[in-house]
Amino acid sequence: MHELAEVLTDRKGLTWIVVTALFYVLVLVPFNQYHWEIAGIALRPAAVLPVVCGILWGPAAAWGLGLGNVTGDLFGSWSLMSIFGFLINFLYPYLAYRLWHRLMKDHEIRRDPFCLGCFWAVTLVTTFFCMLLLAASGTIFFGRPFESKFISYFGNSIFWAMIAGPILFRLMFVPAFRNGLVYGREWDRRLTLAPR
Repeated sequence: MHELAEVLTDRKGLTWIVVTALFYVLVLVPFNQYHWEIAGIALRPAAVLPVVCGILWGPAAAWGLGLGNVTGDLFGSWSLMSIFGFLINFLYPYLAYRLWHRLMKDHEIRRDPFCLGCFWAVTLVTTFFCMLLLAASGTIFFGRPFESKFISYFGNSIFWAMIAGPILFRLMFVPAFRNGLVYGREWDRRLTLAPR
């Protein structure tokens, strides 16, 4: 069974789905409610979470952030576009998880320039692809202007993900890894091989 389906039958996986969904909602909702902006650009600190949560909790983060995004939209920004928001927020963390583990496959995970470079590369690629897909969905199905939407989505997301993302990841990674508070088959393999 694919791990995206398997997580729904695993108690630990279900726990991480709930944790990531709640975490996402708690960061997402206040900024959706009050539409805080600087120079006309919406503040979206929740954009820091998909890559970080994706790397740490893989398939559980995919479900958690997808459901968290839908829940957040119910607090004032629900529309048919929320369906695509769910799909993008599902895909975004899972792609980050798969790509990061692929890049780190033959390397020890530690706080060094290589790990940071991989984090930035994963962030750039997954954010670009997912925001492109989100903007295209809005254009194809709802007639929204592609260029302006893509610039807005990508600009807001990449800023938070590239600047605050490494800080949050650095703070969370070591305690999560040492205490086995990570999730996904890729982590299972790495934890099995890690020296005790």
